[in-house]
Amino acid sequence: MGGLQGWHLLLLLFIAAIVIVVIVVAVTSSTKASQRNSRQVGPHGEPLLGAQVGYNMEGQPIYQQSSPPSTNVFAILALILGLVTGFFGIIFGHIALSQIKKTGQPGRGMALAGLIIGYVWLAFWVVLILGSLATHS
Repeated sequence: MGGLQGWHLLLLLFIAAIVIVVIVVAVTSSTKASQRNSRQVGPHGEPLLGAQVGYNMEGQPIYQQSSPPSTNVFAILALILGLVTGFFGIIFGHIALSQIKKTGQPGRGMALAGLIIGYVWLAFWVVLILGSLATHS
């Protein structure tokens, strides 16, 4: 009766899928919020000034400082999940590269690393399963 049975594996996969969906929903909502607050660029590539917040002692306007763009969260998740699971690293890596291409956020290297590691994991498991099937036939 010991060991991992089929329904145990299905239950673990179901829980992992729920955790991934929760992460995706949380990350997507935070990504949309950060895109709304992202830095604007003028027609000649110069950064547009933030909102005017007041005046200094000489009467010159003071503008709100804009923060640098944050690293794409899907790229971070791609790297982490690529190291841990492989398969989810591939999925998150492709999503991250798509978002980075649209928004220009940093994190392309992490997304590529997650993709590469994920594909290496996938190749490892395919070779392992095919090798196992070949030895048992």
